Amino acid sequence: MKYDEVVREKFRELAEGFKDRIVIAKSDRTAKNIDFKVIPPEWFKLPSKEYAIARGDEVIMECEFMGCKAHVFTPSPYTGSITLSEVLNLNLSTISERSIFYGSLNALMRYLGLIDRTVHCRGSDPVKCAEELVNTILGRYGDVPVLLVGYQPAMAKALAKLSQVYITDMSDTNVGRKVSNFQVLDHAKNLELMELVDVALVTGSTVVNSTLWPIYEKAAESGTKLILYGVTGAGVAKILNIERFCLCGL
Repeated sequence: MKYDEVVREKFRELAEGFKDRIVIAKSDRTAKNIDFKVIPPEWFKLPSKEYAIARGDEVIMECEFMGCKAHVFTPSPYTGSITLSEVLNLNLSTISERSIFYGSLNALMRYLGLIDRTVHCRGSDPVKCAEELVNTILGRYGDVPVLLVGYQPAMAKALAKLSQVYITDMSDTNVGRKVSNFQVLDHAKNLELMELVDVALVTGSTVVNSTLWPIYEKAAESGTKLILYGVTGAGVAKILNIERFCLCGL
């Protein structure tokens, strides 16, 4: 929770620093709203039903602020419109609240020009992204042990080029699944596995379900290279100086 508060303070600073463009006074009901809606899975035209949004385990919630859009993965979406000041005062005790909070952060930071690629890719782009990610790892670190937190089908398959890969997930549907020579393990093993790898590829969705923070601390402790992938963690990656990989985001 302490890291959520660190991010909240930065979020507030960003908003207050641009107060000539953004009204955040809680009592001002004319403040610019952030609009939320769910994007139907058909829009993404993903290459298989293995993806979480294709299966319906999670949805993509779109957050729009002053014409700038950001997507977050969440099992608990919100639809409607609220003010930026209301977002800044959310309790962040539930996945729904954190989805609203981090999606709004991404939309605001996109509006301010601080981040890009906040809209999820479509079609075969996840495959292209995964292949380039693995090539990047091989080029930068060599054939080192890697942990993939969050079963992303294209990435899991592309990582088969490496000799030692661990994959974890929170979904019972995925735990136990065989991918090439690897088996998807329960996410409860994340910290244990961090001791065994040089690189941890972590879905940005972990910021919404609050599993990122123990991983973040463990990476600092163990010296494991932490890379967030995807759109959900765009803002938090920028704020906490975590490397992010999202080749094909829009």
